[in-house]
Amino acid sequence: MKSVKNRQSEKGAVMVMVVMISLLLLAAVGGLLLEVSMNTANVSDATAEQQAYNAAESGIQSSINVLRGNVKLDPSKPASDPVNEINFRKAVTVSTSNKSGDSSTVARLSRWINYNYTPDGASLADRVTLNPLAEYEPEKGYAFGVTVSDPDNTGNIISYKVTGRLYHPVQKKWTSSPVTVNGVTISYSAPATSPITLNVASGHAVADYGSFKFTGTGSIPEDVRFEIVVDMIAPYTVSRGVRGYIKAKTGITAANLNTIVIDFDSKVSQLMGSTITLDNDPMTPNVGGTAAVKGDMTQAEPFRLVLTSIGYGPRGAKKVLEATIQKNFFNGMTAPATLMLVGPKSKNGVNAVFEPGSSSVTQYSGQDVVSSVIIPPIGTTNDDNLDTVLAKTDGNPPHPFNGKIVGTSANVDSEMPFWLQNPSNLNSTVEALKLTAKKSGTFYENGQTPSVVGDNTTARGLTFVDGDLELNPTMGGGGILVVTGKLTLKGNFNFNGMILVTGAEGVVRKGGGNGTLQGNVVVAPYKKDDLDAGFLPPKYDLSGGGNSGVIYNSSSVANGMVAVSNFVLAVAEK
Repeated sequence: MKSVKNRQSEKGAVMVMVVMISLLLLAAVGGLLLEVSMNTANVSDATAEQQAYNAAESGIQSSINVLRGNVKLDPSKPASDPVNEINFRKAVTVSTSNKSGDSSTVARLSRWINYNYTPDGASLADRVTLNPLAEYEPEKGYAFGVTVSDPDNTGNIISYKVTGRLYHPVQKKWTSSPVTVNGVTISYSAPATSPITLNVASGHAVADYGSFKFTGTGSIPEDVRFEIVVDMIAPYTVSRGVRGYIKAKTGITAANLNTIVIDFDSKVSQLMGSTITLDNDPMTPNVGGTAAVKGDMTQAEPFRLVLTSIGYGPRGAKKVLEATIQKNFFNGMTAPATLMLVGPKSKNGVNAVFEPGSSSVTQYSGQDVVSSVIIPPIGTTNDDNLDTVLAKTDGNPPHPFNGKIVGTSANVDSEMPFWLQNPSNLNSTVEALKLTAKKSGTFYENGQTPSVVGDNTTARGLTFVDGDLELNPTMGGGGILVVTGKLTLKGNFNFNGMILVTGAEGVVRKGGGNGTLQGNVVVAPYKKDDLDAGFLPPKYDLSGGGNSGVIYNSSSVANGMVAVSNFVLAVAEK
């Protein structure tokens, strides 16, 4: 008989196994649930971070919109009005960037951007909410805050050098040596310290521009022209000419030197946003025969800014973007004369042409329409072409000019901005303008004629014509116009902004009518395929009839720059 094994001791084993398997299954399910929940949280966090990134981008775009003058504090006034005007210096200066009563110690554009959320426990609103239709909640909504800084630290010092020269009225030439006319010797001396460094952290400082000395007795039958060149070497390397005339009554003696008058073309000049304001205009020498030229110089304006934008997203997400913004392709420097003629008197048998027109209502004006600054109405880059300009505009036969000249034409070669110093630099700027015009749909091949050339009312827009253009009244005209061929002005044309002509045939006038150009006109011809050959002789011929006015308007020029201004050089995520 087979025996049966006693399994009493195995009772409950199955239960144990079931419990153990259940625990394993429970652990697996728990792990799966944890993984799912963690993945959901990660996805949620990634979404929140992306929203914070987008909010930071919105901060940069909002700031650029302000810098372009598109946000008006007083909509009833133009963007150029002081209450609405924004520039890089105002943007980085706490007192002008932030609204009155803003206790922030950093520039953050609160005068133009409404910071409308104050975190719990804070005393200052630091965010601009991006969900205006609902009450902002940090755990659900998103917002941004911005700060503006100057990476080049342009607001603390200005260093400059000064040189000067006199025009001898008898010898008909410029000289840095003393000039003696009929027994009276006139000399100019630069400041003893060179270079001079000014502390402009407060916004401005007293500046020294040298002095004049008068000795001897006699008379000065003709006005003596002078030029003082201020060469800024920090924070930028640029130059500006301070010009004028020395006038006197006859019979000068040591006792009546106060009859000598030093009369400046303009009491106010601007250099990279820095304003030079002379103390006296006109001025006279003291009893010792010395006249010290003193004035005030303000901070330069940055041509680069760094915008730091903090984006806030849900669930405490935060992203920081840092963008470097450049002022414009011209680095803040436009042409130094209302009508700028760049190039030699002649080359390879080709001569420069300057015909200002003969109408009595033709006008060339260096007086700024919107400020007290006066620049040369017509500028050249050499004395030969300047002599031609002066001969054609003095009103005497055989070239009678019955129009009006406001200001004094000058050789402004010492003041040429970087982009106008040689064909290579200019061509680089022209190519950048071409690329921008292509992207905006305002580029025209040779033979194509634009129906509209920018906005005449706002003086904005960029139009690039790669060839000849006939500018007629139906086109309007504003902003920046680049013509690489010949520009023909026809009828009652009207343009506000800057015109740049690089073609060898320059600018000509055709037909009757009245035309007005407010801003800058630059004629700087060169051959694109031979940049090393230098500029070609400039041509400007208004003998074809009609009336015209070429008038300096810094506001129109600034508005024209909007099309190529405040562009992002680089963006970094911090």
